[in-house]
Amino acid sequence: MQFDWMVGCYAGAGVHRDTPLLEHVDRETVMAGVDAAVDAGLDGLWAPDHFMLGPNHEEFEVWTLLSALAERTHGTDLDIGPLVGSITYRNPALLAKMATTVDHLSDGRVRLGLGCGWHREEHEAYGYDFPPVNERIDMLDEGIRVVKAMFTEAEPDFSGDHYEIDDAYNEPKPLQDPHPPIVVGGAGPRMLRLAARHADEWNVEISGRARGKPIEFKARKFDEYLEAEGRDPDEVERSWLAHCIVREDPDELDRLCEEIFPLPWGEEEDVDDQLTTPEEAREKGDFLIGTPAEVAEQIEPIRELGFGKLQLIFPDFPSTRGIELFGDEIAPRVD
Repeated sequence: MQFDWMVGCYAGAGVHRDTPLLEHVDRETVMAGVDAAVDAGLDGLWAPDHFMLGPNHEEFEVWTLLSALAERTHGTDLDIGPLVGSITYRNPALLAKMATTVDHLSDGRVRLGLGCGWHREEHEAYGYDFPPVNERIDMLDEGIRVVKAMFTEAEPDFSGDHYEIDDAYNEPKPLQDPHPPIVVGGAGPRMLRLAARHADEWNVEISGRARGKPIEFKARKFDEYLEAEGRDPDEVERSWLAHCIVREDPDELDRLCEEIFPLPWGEEEDVDDQLTTPEEAREKGDFLIGTPAEVAEQIEPIRELGFGKLQLIFPDFPSTRGIELFGDEIAPRVD
């Protein structure tokens, strides 16, 4: 399996409950985590596409951060990308230019994660339109078509209901052939069909797994949609976003969990519940919690579902102990 880190680039529990122990965002702390992930032998670095998550609204913008990560990890083969970018935040032609630039800065390591967006409060605060979900999915479908045209066509043209480009040159082209991989995040029926049509990688995150049918059903339907599109299911990668809390000593693990929990819990913008115990977090949120051996065992059902990648959130950050233990003790057990 491939194991990546979801970079801790905003502070506090907030709506994504990812960094409850990080009080403030600063360059040194974020880059120390990046260096630890590299030293631990993790395979990729991802960052969320938001502007003001967390109780103090502190967050780094994703594409400027990815540019810095490209330079910080120069000479490695680590994947980098947004998990996932909201189609509502950037014109897709400009987004393709940005991704192309980071592809060059990283020597061909960028992966373009895209979704239809969900954080209403953020859209309203920053003055972005927030159309109904079906319209946002239509925008995503068109946006991916624009991005692919920008990546591959000499004189990119596209005309749709939401986007239009006319000879929108994107030179030089990306380094990756035919283009940087497209990662689509989502698990609803329309999003699964869209991913089957466009994605090189399907990503499923926690709220997507929590809504509607069980994830086992969604994975089967994704295979069916791929076959309906004339695509081989084995040729599309699948990735799973997971929180991981790990310590070698069970008593130390208990103390860490007491410090981390409770965490906010809910579906996307409707975060009105809490995860109060590790048991609730495992059951409701698919958290990986335990000793290295226990976490390795918890990963097996995910792999058996066909997911070959884990993008990992370590709620103990800014401590890098969880990252280090995963690289040293868990990854070798799973591989």
